[in-house]
Formats: sequence, structure tokens, C-alpha cells
Amino acid sequence: MPRRIVVVGGGAVGCSVAWHLAERKLGEVTLLERDRLGSGTTWHSAGNLIWRPGASHDALVLYAFEAFERLKRETGQDTGWLFTGRLFLAHGSDAIRGLEAYQSAAAERGVAARMVTGAEAAKLHPLLDGDAIAAAWFNPLAGRLNPADLVAAYSKAARAAGAKIVENTKVVAIRTQGDRIAGVETASGFIEADAVVMAAGLWSRDLLLPVDVTIAQWATEHFYVIADTQPRLPRETPSFVCPEDLFYGREEVGGMLVGFFDEDARTIAAKDLPEPFAFTLLGEDWDKIAGYFEKAARIFPALETAPIRRFVNGPESFTPDDMPLIGPVPSLDGLYVATAMNSGGVTYSAATGRLIADDMAGTQPTFDASIFAPLRFGDRAKDTGWLKARISAVVSRGYRETNL
Repeated sequence: MPRRIVVVGGGAVGCSVAWHLAERKLGEVTLLERDRLGSGTTWHSAGNLIWRPGASHDALVLYAFEAFERLKRETGQDTGWLFTGRLFLAHGSDAIRGLEAYQSAAAERGVAARMVTGAEAAKLHPLLDGDAIAAAWFNPLAGRLNPADLVAAYSKAARAAGAKIVENTKVVAIRTQGDRIAGVETASGFIEADAVVMAAGLWSRDLLLPVDVTIAQWATEHFYVIADTQPRLPRETPSFVCPEDLFYGREEVGGMLVGFFDEDARTIAAKDLPEPFAFTLLGEDWDKIAGYFEKAARIFPALETAPIRRFVNGPESFTPDDMPLIGPVPSLDGLYVATAMNSGGVTYSAATGRLIADDMAGTQPTFDASIFAPLRFGDRAKDTGWLKARISAVVSRGYRETNL
């Protein structure tokens, strides 16, 4: 009998996992989504993808570029993927040294990145005030896509490879027999499984607790706004990030999307979210982001007077070290975790599917999987006070450190 595999969660990560498993004929793959595909965190993703040196973004992101191209070629589904490049902006000497280190690493890898002056950066982004920054690094291996279209492409490829995708089916419990997976209980009944991949995003922790698996993830609020800036920006305008000031952004329908990785991020328990929580946002909070928005407006003066078209506050799940949880759970045979993407679900989705498939196939991991070990925090994951405090702090600290 073929191995029966259930993937829990139909966001970008879960759909990628289903595709990779089905494509390699690793069993009968069924993906279960509590609402509609992409309805959890994926739909409000900014859709950015940026190569950077380092274990968490080097080979994994290069693989994503390859996967997106293959998805479009094989399914005919356009993901909206577009290389725009990204400007990393800096004020202080420490930040500039960090970008120079990135440049050295990029040069060693043959990436045509370059350090630029403020004036040169302003030529690449027409709304940027070149006098407001000291230096910038332009990285051409960066771009953006439409997250909903990415989910459509992953799911189309998964179905073509033989996966079954079932929407509006909520998983309420994981069932075990001894020390191995037996299946999942859904609102509609029990489904037998030899393996379960937990890719339910910020709901993953609560689903795993009853089977004595505690993962170190917690959700926080995450904010971005969309401003109707003038003059209108071409879609190809480079995206940008200012690690020191904890904001990022890109063009959005001619205007600007500007997002923030705020200090003392406000945590929120998945069980406290309203039900149903699908294609849903939390309330606006201008007081929380005002200081970051003001810093962004000093570099992009058009923001000072631009009408705000939309305010997005969507929860994202994080870990204490700003790295995802991906891989098998040693204590429960047949259980895999693919969650807590630290606001990088689009970035990590392709590599996550590949890593889960590698493990199920018993082949050498394509990437270093040790850094993503799901239980690497041990019993500390059970201390919710420690967990929430660490994650509240890592949202800004991890973003600043990762981007420098």
C-alpha cells in the first residue's frame, strides 16, 4: 500500500510541500485546508523575495527562483514573479560596513551587486531622497510576486502530480497510535495517514500540543501600509529596506507599500483570534508604527502627504531565533513540521517543500536542514512567558541583524 500523507494547511508552504511530495511519488498526498487556499497568512504577504549571503537565504532563495520559473513553464500559471532588485539603505558606519560585507560575499559568488551613493540610489528609485542616506547596496537578485498566484501555481502543479487538495476541511486533532502517526481528525471525520506534515502556520503549535509536541513559535502583529504616492512608480522600481530604521517597501499598483518590523512587537495567541479567521485582518494601530513611518518619510518625502489607501495588520508566526521550523519530529514517527516562517513564507516555501520531500525520500538534504530542526529549543518551548518575550524582541532584532 502506498504511504498515505496528509499535509495540514493550504498556504504557500503547504501547497509547495504537497507539490514536492506528489512530484516525487512519495505516496498518496492529501492537502487539507480549513478554509480556502491561501486564506491564512499567505494572502496578506508582501510577496518579496530577496537573495542574501548566508545559510538561511543563499541556496534556498536561488532554488526558489528556479522553482518559480519551472512552475510557470509546467503549469502555465503566472505567479507575477518579477526581478526588480533591492536597495539596502544605510545611515551609520556600522550599517555601511554590513552592506560592504554583503557586497564582498556577492562578488565572491559572481552576483552583479554594487555599492551606490545616495545620488545613485535616487536614480534607481525616483521617490528616494539621496541626501537622506549615506550609502546603499543594490542587489539585483531580488523581486516580488503575487502570493495568491503562487499558491495557485503550487496547487495546480500538485494536482497535476496526483495530489488531492480539499478545501473547507478543518483539522481539529492529530491522532497517534503508540509512538507513530495514525491520522488526523477533521470536522468531517477521521482520515488515516502514515505521515502528517503540519504546515498550518500560526495554528500549528496548538494542533501539536495534544500529542505532546511543543514547538517554539508564537504569532505577532505585523504592519504595512499602501500609500498613493506621486508621481506613480513603474512596477519594475527596485524594492528597498532600511535595516537601521526597521522598514521595507516596494511599488504597489503605482504607489508604495511600506512595512515595519517594530520593536516590542505585540504578541497574539492563535486561540484568541476571531473565528473564522480567513482573509481577515486585525485592527489598525497608527500609534505603533508612527515613528517608523516618520523615518520612512524622511527618506521618501512623498510619503508625508500621500493618502493611505490601506492599512494591513496581519498576524505572522515567529521563532526565538528568527529561523523557521522545518523537518521531522523525532519523538513521533511520521510527523513533520513546516511552520513559523518568520514572515518569510514566500521566501522559504519552495525550499521547505524540497526539504520535507528529501527527508521522506531518505535522500541527502538539498540544503542544510539542521538549522531548521523543529525541536531545537527543547523544553524552553513550553515556557510561554519566555517564548513571547523572546519573539516580541526578535521581530526587530532578527530583521535588523539578518539585513546587515
